[in-house]
Formats: sequence, C-alpha cells, structure tokens
Amino acid sequence: MKKEEVKQQIQKLVEKYQRVAEAGKINSYNEAQTRNEFIEPLFEFLGWDMRNLSFDNEVTTEENVSGGRVDLAFRFNNIPVFFLEAKAMKVDLDEWKWAEQAINYSWNKNVTWAILTDFESIKIFNAEIPPKSLSQNLFIEIDHKNFIDRFDQLWLLSKESFELKLLDKEAQRWGKLTQRKQVGEKLFEDLMAWRILLTKDFKKQNSLTDEELNEGVQRILDRLIFIRTAEDRKIEPNILIGIPRGGKANQYEQIIKVFRDFDDGYNSKLFAPHYCEQWKLSDKVIGEVIKGLYETKDGYRYDFSVISADVLGGIYEQYLSFVQVRKGEDKTRSKRKSQGIYYTPKYIVEFIVNETLGEVLKKTKPKELSKIKILDPACGSGSFLNAAYDKILTTLTKQNPQTSLFAKFDILKENIFGVDLDVQAVEIAQLNLLLKVLVQKTKLPTLQHNLTSGNSLILSEPAELEKYFGADYRQEKPFDFKNEFKDVVERGGFDVIIGNPPYGAELSKTQQEYFNNIYDVGSTDTAILFIKRSLELLKDGGKLGFIVPKALCFASNWRKIREYIWDNTEIIIDCGKAWKEVKLEQVVFIVRKGKKSTSYTSGKFENGNLKILGKINKKDSENFGFFLNGISESELVIAKKVKANSISLNDISSNQRGAILQKFISELGNREVIGGAQIQKFGVIGVKGKIDKNKISNEQAFIKDNSVLVQRIVAHIENPTDHIKITACVPERNDYIIVDTINQIALNNNIDKNVICYLLNSQLMSWYAYRFIFGKAIRTMQFDNPTTARLPIPKDIEVLQNELVKPVNEYLKLGKEFSNTPANTDKRHNLKIEMERLEQKIDEVIYKSYELTTEEIRTIEQ
Repeated sequence: MKKEEVKQQIQKLVEKYQRVAEAGKINSYNEAQTRNEFIEPLFEFLGWDMRNLSFDNEVTTEENVSGGRVDLAFRFNNIPVFFLEAKAMKVDLDEWKWAEQAINYSWNKNVTWAILTDFESIKIFNAEIPPKSLSQNLFIEIDHKNFIDRFDQLWLLSKESFELKLLDKEAQRWGKLTQRKQVGEKLFEDLMAWRILLTKDFKKQNSLTDEELNEGVQRILDRLIFIRTAEDRKIEPNILIGIPRGGKANQYEQIIKVFRDFDDGYNSKLFAPHYCEQWKLSDKVIGEVIKGLYETKDGYRYDFSVISADVLGGIYEQYLSFVQVRKGEDKTRSKRKSQGIYYTPKYIVEFIVNETLGEVLKKTKPKELSKIKILDPACGSGSFLNAAYDKILTTLTKQNPQTSLFAKFDILKENIFGVDLDVQAVEIAQLNLLLKVLVQKTKLPTLQHNLTSGNSLILSEPAELEKYFGADYRQEKPFDFKNEFKDVVERGGFDVIIGNPPYGAELSKTQQEYFNNIYDVGSTDTAILFIKRSLELLKDGGKLGFIVPKALCFASNWRKIREYIWDNTEIIIDCGKAWKEVKLEQVVFIVRKGKKSTSYTSGKFENGNLKILGKINKKDSENFGFFLNGISESELVIAKKVKANSISLNDISSNQRGAILQKFISELGNREVIGGAQIQKFGVIGVKGKIDKNKISNEQAFIKDNSVLVQRIVAHIENPTDHIKITACVPERNDYIIVDTINQIALNNNIDKNVICYLLNSQLMSWYAYRFIFGKAIRTMQFDNPTTARLPIPKDIEVLQNELVKPVNEYLKLGKEFSNTPANTDKRHNLKIEMERLEQKIDEVIYKSYELTTEEIRTIEQ
C-alpha cells in the first residue's frame, strides 16, 4: 500500500473514532475492543502483519509477567523492535504506572522502544533512559487529531521504517537514543561487581585457592539467578529479598537453607551440596548482592522472567572473559579470547539453526523427533543449543499445543548435546537450558551427561596421547565421543552440528604438533580443526552449520578444508564484522554431509537483515579459485566475460616489491627514496627521505625500464560505498630508490607502460579485484603476485594499445597539469571536463574489448 493510500485509511479510522467520541461511547470501549477496532487496524495500515498471515510471529501477544504484561511484540526478521501496551480509550495514559510498566518490560527484553496507546494518543518511549518521569522517557507523542498532519512521525512506527532504522536515526538526531546501558550491559556490570564483592569477602574470611574461589562464586551466582527467575515467574515467592530486609545475622546461612530447599524441590546438580556452603560471608556483602538482583541503582527493576536466554548468554560470555587466566599466562587477554571465543549475535544463531535443524525437522515424523541428535562441539554458554531447543519445542507445539513439561525435559535429555573446554561455560549452558523448562516447581532433569567439559579436538587413545603430552595428558582434557556419547556414535553420528568454533586459539608447540599429525588440514587454526572433527562426527546426510572467519572462502591456509567441504557446501552467507571487537570478517557456511551439490546459495547480512544474492555455480567459483560470495548473479556474468576476454597481468610482466631499506633512510644521502604513500595517480608526489647509493645492494631498490609503480597496500574505502582503489603511476624519473611498500610491475618491451598504468587505476580493475580476487574482504590487501596473476588485462592488449596510446598519454598529461592547478579556478574546472571526456573515450575502448554491455558498464560504475 502506498503512503497516500495509508493516509486515507488512517483518516477513515480517525473519523470512526471521532464518531464514537461524539456519540459518548468512549467509556463503553474496553481494552479488547479498542485493540480490535482501532489499534490493530492502525498498525496493519503501517505495514505490520497483525494476523501473521504472511510472516510467522511478526506480531505476537506477550505473556503475563511479574511487572504486569505488555500486550504486543512487533518483530522484524524475528527480532523484537518494539513492545506495545494497549489501553482502553477511557484510561488516562498520563498515569506514570502505565509507562513504567511498558518501559521496564522493554528494557528487560533488551528492546529500545516501548509504545503506549489507546488510539486517542500514541506515546513512544525510549526504554533505555532510567524510568523516573514521563517527560524524560517520552520521545514522541501524537494525538489522533494529528495523525495525518504529523504522518511522517507516525510513519516512524511502520514496518518499512524499522527496516530502514528510521526511528533510531530520528532519535539520534534529537539526542534521544541510548542514554543508558541496556539490560545486558547493566546485568553484566552488576554481575562483575557482585563477583568482586563476593570474591574479596570470601578470600578475606576463608583460606581458598583462586580456582576454588572462581568455582564457588560462579556456583552461588548461578543459583541466585535461578532463584530470582523462579520468583519472577511466580513459581516461588520472593524468598531472597526477605533475608536482608529481615535484618537477622548470619544471612549467608539463611541463603544456604534456601539452596537446600531448592535441591529438594528441583533436584538439579546446580543446588547439590557444594564446598562453597562451608565458607563464611559477611551480611553486608550478601545483602548488597541480593538487593541488586531486584533493582538497579538507577531505578530499573530486573525481571528475570523476561530476560531472554541470548541476553543471559551474552552476559555470561563476557563474564567468563574476565575469569582470571592461569598463573603465568598473559593477563592482558581474557581466558575466553585466548581460546578464540566470541558470543554469536542472535540473528546469526537463528539463521544457522533454521538452515540446519529446521531443514532436518521438516523431514522428520513426529514420533521420530527424539532420535534427532544435535551437537555444539564448543558450546560456550549454550546460545546455539538454546536456539535448537526452541526450534524443536516450536515443532512439537505445532503438532501438539498441549505439549507436556516432561516432553520439554525429553528435548534436553534426548536431543541436545554440548562440549566445551571451559567447565564454567558448561555450567552456564546447563543453567540456561534449565531456565527454559523452569515453569513449575518440579524435579528438573540432570544435564551433566549431555553437556560436559572436554576438548573436542583431542580424541586419540591414551597411549597415543601419552606420546605427545606425556603422563599428564589428561590435563589436555581429551574428549572421547565414542564413550561419552556412545549411543549417538554407534547409530552413525549426529544429525545436526552447529556452533561458533573458536578460531586462532593459542596453542602450545606440542598441541600444534599433535593437531598437524592427526588432522592433516594444512593449518592448526582451531576453527579449521573443528570443521574437520565435526564432519567426522556428523552422520551421512546430516547438516553442519558454523560461523567462521571469512578466510574460509579464499585464504591459502584454509585451502585444504575448503576442498574438504567443497562438494557438500549448500549455503555461504557473508556476515561482515559480526563482532565489534574483532577486525576479522565472518561467514556462515552450511554443509550436508555426503550430498554433492553443483551450486550454493550466496547472501550477506546487512545490519542484521539477510539479503540473498542468488545461486553460484561451483564451477564458476572453481574458475576464480575460491568460494565467491557477497556478489550478485549479474556481477558474476560480468566477471566471467572479463575473464574470458583477458590474459593475466603476469603474462606480460614481472611483479616484485621494492627493497627493505627503511632503517637506512634519513635526511642525508645522494638518492631520493619513495614508498607507497608517494605513489599517486598522476605521478610521484614528494619523497620518503634520502639514502646513500653505496648502502644499497638489493636490485629490487632500483626502477627498471618500462615499469609501473603500484602502492603495495590496496586502499579499502567504506564511504560512500564499500570499494577498493588500486593506485599506480609511471614515474617521470628512474633514479628514485623504492622500498617494499611499492610493487614494481616490469612490463614486456612490447607493452606500453602508460596504457597499463591507466588500466590499473581504472574503476574496472578495482571493481574486479575487490570481488573476484580479494573476495570482498575487509583485510589487508596486497598487490603481490597472487593478485597480478589473476588481474585481467585485455587479451588483445598489443593491438588495443595502438588505439589507446595517444588518448592515454594526453589524459596523463592533463592529469599532471590538473594536480598542479589551484582548486576553485576556471582552469582546473576546464581541465576536469576535458579529462572526463578523454576518460569516457578510453573506457569505451576498454569495455568493448571485454564485450561488456551498457547495462553491465553501469553496474561497474555505480
């Protein structure tokens, strides 16, 4: 529906409301009538699928929670973007309690926007500002009389607006966006503060090792989170807060009694007797921790019944990152980061689960569901396993809306398996999954047989391990899947393996030697090892989905594993920089073991939104030498044309770096030195310094005849669009000394250097190189031989250059004059016009040599 049509429909809705008001019937409309006749139609006109006819769960009714309920959750790409609290027309929306309820709920759900409406008025609140008054949290209020006059503001609540993030942008413009920490950040901050408080006090009053402290404090905090969740879900009364409020001494002893009661009531390993219960703890410290679990210092109330598993998982991954590494290790890096671990964004987790487990479930009969076995071999706090549980539960519920609690227990016991090197991570994964089934007071399943600690990559027999690691090989925590998950292995392996395997983890020399001999994949990068190991554990026809570094697609050290998965890869999705703190880009890949496919689906995530770019034939990828990704089908057609009508730059030249002479450069000397920074499009600009010629013994320092100089590091530019820029020039003098930040392209005598220089600087070369040589990766891109061996030069270049020499020489001459002409002058303006005319003429000849159409040229130049 076009905007004008939307306006017309909303105007009719406003007129209907006015008729109700004029008839004096406002007070007779209850909340349900107000929603059905006015609020839901309004949001339907704004583009939302209110009845979920086209999209599953785009708009859903929220459950009752401890702080009251919020009526509707609006999702985009299955991620909540705002919560809406609907009220009857007669309700006074200016009462603070209604706004506070909506704001607290949204904050605990980690969602920025809370909407309060009775149709007469719409109030948009920023839930990330502490809830103290309406005026502070209120961003926009629109009266129904102004829905049309202020339509642009009303449109901020449309589905289209949330796709484009218009509400966030508008709030940012007015300084009303994210003025405080989100629930995940705040709870993490508080958990760390509580951990420090508990650790210091326990250490002060007890004689304990660091290992004992870490385990004990972790166990106590896990228990407290579980109890608070049970309270907020109304399974238990508010037990904890009464202890500090009661003012009695020995509060920790009272809490231990609660632990014993929970052990009796829930029978989970979490509350089994633990040595931390014998420690002493001051009332002041435990009182501060308990109070903080209910309300933050800036006025927000924690509601653990609505804090999602992925938020808790993210908090705990950060929490684990701050656990002290073993004595003697590098204290500047967290333990989890040294193991190459980062928490995966929810939208990526859900995509992987949908494309692996989701596809398996589609082909599974209801009675066969318990036979589906899912593994995360590096499960961390359990984000992938939580999503897998949700996926199976959704399938079960569709088949039987009255799914019993014991059926939910069976999912945990029969379907879900996880391993992690970190014992505390496994405990947290167990806690997160137990919270999934905490809906009433009953004995909970024990998960330590399904979720357990060990090194998934170390798998040999004891005698073999002893050869590498000595008598203490058990310290490597080898994990024997044949014994630990015997039934699964005997029936052929896992149906689904998912996860975010650690990459680039720090390994000892012994570990590197062991992995090199056992895996034979040309690398000891742990992500590569996890791929190989997981495929061994996967049953024939099973599906594997991982997020790994983008190097999988193109890097030489990933070549063997790329070949290993080549035939069975079905999907590759470019995730860009999935983590702010990590420079490396990531990709998701999906494999079906034992099933060859001739093509794979290519796509990319942009701001959390998936864009499918099309199917890529594996023969095309093989032709370009890597997994093509992040490109459209039309771009691939262009590249194939260019490649078919070209030879490589290395066919007509040699490529070598300049010399490594930086330590000899000074302000004195008889020869001028240049580096990459001095190479500009129309010549050498400035010098790096000077050097005495007698200090130079490396012939790579000298410029050869008929050469083009190129910046070794190819510039990557993100604005206004993502692209690269190859920069080359022909120096006017050959007596410069060049260092290794320059690549020298020494051309065959029959090739014109100015024509090749123009080609290298052209938009076509950078466009092609970025997509079909560098794999659209944000990384250091070098102009070395692996690049020039694949850079396409027109195959009839010797003939073509005869047509190009004159206009190219004229263009380069004008370019030098342009560079030396002051800005904002008529002369510079006229030179630019003349250069553009020549550029168009030259490019026409070049594009024609590759047989490109007008539309294809437009694609390159956009």
